Amino acid sequence: MSGLAARFDEVLAGTPLDARAPASARFAERRGGDAALSRLSAPALRGLARLVATQPEVASFLANRPGWLERAAALAPNPLAERAAQLADDRAQLAALDLEEALDFLRLRRREETALAACAQLGGLEPFEMVSDFLTQLAETTAAFALELAQRNLRGGAGDFAVIGMGKIAGREFTYHSDLDLIFLYGGGAEIDRASRLGQRLIAYLGTMTGAGVAYEVDTRLRPSGQQGMLVTSLDGYERYQTRDAATWEHLAMLRTRPIAGATQPAAERLRAVRAQVLPHPKPPWRELAALRQRVIDERARGDDGISAFKTGAGGLMDVDFLAGGGLLERGARRFPEIPSVRAMLAAAGGADFGEVLLADYHWLREVEACARWVAGRSVERLAGELATVAELAVPGAGREALRERVAAARTRIRAAYDRVIAQESIAALGT
Repeated sequence: MSGLAARFDEVLAGTPLDARAPASARFAERRGGDAALSRLSAPALRGLARLVATQPEVASFLANRPGWLERAAALAPNPLAERAAQLADDRAQLAALDLEEALDFLRLRRREETALAACAQLGGLEPFEMVSDFLTQLAETTAAFALELAQRNLRGGAGDFAVIGMGKIAGREFTYHSDLDLIFLYGGGAEIDRASRLGQRLIAYLGTMTGAGVAYEVDTRLRPSGQQGMLVTSLDGYERYQTRDAATWEHLAMLRTRPIAGATQPAAERLRAVRAQVLPHPKPPWRELAALRQRVIDERARGDDGISAFKTGAGGLMDVDFLAGGGLLERGARRFPEIPSVRAMLAAAGGADFGEVLLADYHWLREVEACARWVAGRSVERLAGELATVAELAVPGAGREALRERVAAARTRIRAAYDRVIAQESIAALGT
């Protein structure tokens, strides 16, 4: 047994991850002689051991990336803030690459940086909220770089083309295996064909499988008129749609939008204008939102036992998403948050520190979601399969039953808060 394999065994001994030793042993065999290993701090070693034990595919990838181990050896407490500030500087490396090389660069960069974030989280070097912020900025810069590549390879470009992030990327609440929910807006005029080609290329540059994998899956179904609508929309057309034709659920989605690439300033100004016209709604939105939410539960949380469907089920993450957006539909906001996170939206609707108890449960469930996604290696909406492994990552040493009890308790409290708001038809009920 190599020295690194023995160190991994020591870290994982007595935990459910101990049974995953073969994946750790293969990584140790390949990288066990690297000088960087002698500089690994105890938390970084713990994070690395847990990473390679829970994700053999990532371990196999990193075993062939010796430079990554040098970076892991340099991890210190709270290491991601400095790297986040440097992400945009990676643009310089794209200039010398042809298109194929550039696409591989984006994919390898995303995989390496995501693994570094996971190592920091699993080793206790970073809280999950910082990891989530970092993963968001990684996705934002990747989208911006892909847009620049698309503009570079499209003759004439497209003026005032903006990439609008929606949902978790808008609120800087990204997690492992999140899709990019995007819509595309442009200045209008005679550039619709060019803008459409630019949007199509951007999607392809992010989502096409190459030898290095996929950068991000892209979902554009939240654009005006959904899948039946044009891929890109003019700024004027978007404003008309939102103020004249959009349904309440589309206003709810519109609240979680933020320009992330391209002509961000004109797009941000137009979004502010739209919100000024539709907020607050003329009557409380809660009955309609409750019907929408129940439909999600019926369609996506069937068979939920009060624990497994942590995202879509009653008391799941989506309850809090609906409360945050509904509060703004009900009350509007004197100043709409620049980063529309759930926390910021609740504060805009109810004041500083509004809904703190609810938010504590929400953020903890998001951490459970991240661990479940990491272990599954894909996006998941339920706790299933290797629950003991997820429990070890989310609540080290507690075990699967303790995780189930804590998830059930958090969901019960979230649902009680949600039910109070719906019954009283006011976000003020959160404070009662």
